[in-house]
Amino acid sequence: MAKLTQKDVQHNVFKQAYDAEELRQAKYAYFSKTVNDKRLKKIFKVFEMTAQSHLAELKQEMQKLDIK
Repeated sequence: MAKLTQKDVQHNVFKQAYDAEELRQAKYAYFSKTVNDKRLKKIFKVFEMTAQSHLAELKQEMQKLDIK
């Protein structure tokens, strides 16, 4: 059985983190658009924006590590 290199592990971890954050952002965007309670709508919008920020950070690190 082949061993994973450090680069393989980094690639997999960053891709999984990015994919999970994309799903999180989409989920919060959906919730913020569909919920009627204004307080919850605002909270979900903040969560969506935070996920977007996380995506930007992950993308920047992935570019530094040459992960596509």
